[in-house]
Order: sequence, then C-alpha cells, then structure tokens
Amino acid sequence: MVIRAEEIFENCILPDDKSINTASRNTTSLRSTGLPGSAGLILFTDSQDSPITLLTTANIKRTIKNKLAEQEQKTKRADLKSITAKIYYSPCQCKFRLAVKHLNAVKKIFGQNYKDYITLVLPWYIQIDLSKKIPFFSVTRKPAPEGEILGPFPGQKSATVFLKTLEDVFKLCKRSDLVNNPALAASCPYLQMDACVGICGGKINPENYRTLLKAAFEAGAIPVKTIENFQAQMQIAAKELKFENAAQLKKKIEKLSALNKQSYKWTSNLKKLKIVHIDKSVKVRPKGSKKKVQTFAVFVINFFNIIDLGDFVLENPDSIYEVISKNLDNLPNPAETDNNELLERFSIVSYFLYRSKPSGLWLNVSESFNTAAILKAICEKFELQTTL
Repeated sequence: MVIRAEEIFENCILPDDKSINTASRNTTSLRSTGLPGSAGLILFTDSQDSPITLLTTANIKRTIKNKLAEQEQKTKRADLKSITAKIYYSPCQCKFRLAVKHLNAVKKIFGQNYKDYITLVLPWYIQIDLSKKIPFFSVTRKPAPEGEILGPFPGQKSATVFLKTLEDVFKLCKRSDLVNNPALAASCPYLQMDACVGICGGKINPENYRTLLKAAFEAGAIPVKTIENFQAQMQIAAKELKFENAAQLKKKIEKLSALNKQSYKWTSNLKKLKIVHIDKSVKVRPKGSKKKVQTFAVFVINFFNIIDLGDFVLENPDSIYEVISKNLDNLPNPAETDNNELLERFSIVSYFLYRSKPSGLWLNVSESFNTAAILKAICEKFELQTTL
C-alpha cells in the first residue's frame, strides 16, 4: 500500500547510508539534521514508501536512533535499518493531541486494517431507549445513538454497580425477560419481596413506569439534585411524623450518595457532557523577545466531537475564554456521525479522563464556566504565578 505520508507528517529524513531522490523540501539526511528531543509521531517506510512501523514517542531523536541501532545484534526480527528508506516525523508536545493524531494517522496509513495497529480501550456506558414500550437500562460498550446514555465508566464493574444503585433506589424491574410473560411474573422474587414497582405484574402502567425511568436517568446524570430533592421530602415526612417514609428516603439518599465518589466523576448524561482540556504545548519566542514563553493547547470536547482550538499564551486570557465559549455554544451533535468512529474517538477522551494522573487540565463545563475559574485552574494545575 502506497501512502502520501508527507500529507500527514511535517518532516522526513533519510537513514545515513541511503541516497534517495525525493521531492519533499523537508527531507534531509539523518547525519545533516538536528532531530528534536520532543514528543511526537514517527513513521518508518520502505523503498516503496509503504509503512513499516508507526509509533508515538516521548523523544523523537532518541527513539529514531535507538530503533535504527537495535538490530545490530542478531535477532529473528528484520533489520529495521536495512529496510528503512524514509523516516517521517511530527513533533507534538501535547499528549492528548498526540493521541488524536496517532489515531487519525493509523486510519489514513493502514486503511481497513487499522485496528491491527492500534489498541483502543472502549469505556462502558449505561443505555436506555425511552421510546420502547417498556424500556430497560443495559450496560454496554457500544450504545445506540438513538438512546439516552449515562457514562463514561472506566470498567464494566463500575457501570454495573452504578446501575444496581439506580435499580434499588427507584425499585426498577430487574427481570426484563418476565415483562411479557405474566404467568412467570408472579414467581419473580423481586416482586414478591416488594423490591420493584411491579411492571411485570401490572402494579404500575407503562406510562408511569417510563416517568420513573426518566427520574432514575436524571438521578444518574446529576445525583446531587435528586439527593437534595429526597432530603427535602425526608424533612417534610419527618415533620408530618411519617417516620417510615423518612427512613426509606434516608436509605435512598445514602445509596445515591455513593454515586458521587471519584470513580464516577465524569459520569453524566453523555449527550450533554461538555469538556475543556488544557495542557502544555510548545514554547515559542515572541517577536522581539529573547525569552521563550509557554503556550497551552486548548480543546473543547463532547461525545460527538473533539475540537482542537490551537495554542494560546496566558497573557491574553480573554482570547482563550472567547474561543472556548464560542465553540462550546456551537458544538455540533451530528446525527450522521458513524457510531463506531464516534466511540473510538471518545475512547481516547475517556482514557485520559480516568488515568490516575491525567495529563493537563480537564474541566467539566456542562453547566457553566468563566474566565476567572479557567485561569485559576490553569495556574493551580501548572503551578504558575499570574497577576491576570
């Protein structure tokens, strides 16, 4: 497969012992170029410009030299240096930007076989389609776009525990197989223990059950609001001396409070989730200055899109706020987006969200944000001093 790597990469070099004619103005020999010691993306190709290996690295210079030297000892693997004709590379300091570039490059270079060359760990979700006659929640890695979705979750277990909490608090049906089988529904242990509202036994009609499911979904999306509502109901019940009702509400509050723990920090109504990501990018030397200044890569993200807004300096915070605000307000939710492509792209986002020490700053701005809050968060995260 012949590729046009120069359309993907910014630079190209030739191994020391190669002498190949090339039309690329950014092509130089390994001996004559000063390779950057920064992070980036590297592609080794053969004499037909077909890909040999594509990889990300924390240090372009070290990785290229090590890769070309590692075959000097006899091994069963092919001698990379002997088959490499060109080495393409693009520096990229921002780790999230590099991960996105890597995914895009893999797809362009390897086409339909791209999954053989990259490992994507899809997160888990809780899904429900409220348009169904009798809807049910389910845990899945591949939610249908037409349904309502809670997530992302770092693992299947965390999603399952989250769903069980909602089922217990709202007494939802746990046996979807019995709903259309009244003869067996009477033997359901959950119905017998009064652990569900009894949709399978006809104790609640489908419309009211759908309303209950909507309340459960909202509780999963924003637990604190439902907790506050239950607390208000509990206080009223206590004043009216309805202690049994107050005790039941207290148990619900205790169970829902577990949904506020750190492992569910990013769980919400996925179609309303909005994220701002900021991380260190390259240092640049402003015109007329001898000192380089740090720039910051800025992204706005939702379930459907990752928008790279470019690099900014802190000296102009209003410009950062303006571009973030404009793009957050116009984040599209394209119905025509390929579902597999969407899930793969968002898997990169969730990978960074749930790392123990995620690179850069990640802000949930689904509700609101302001310039002062962003500047404060940047300064705290990157230990910067500013008087802005």
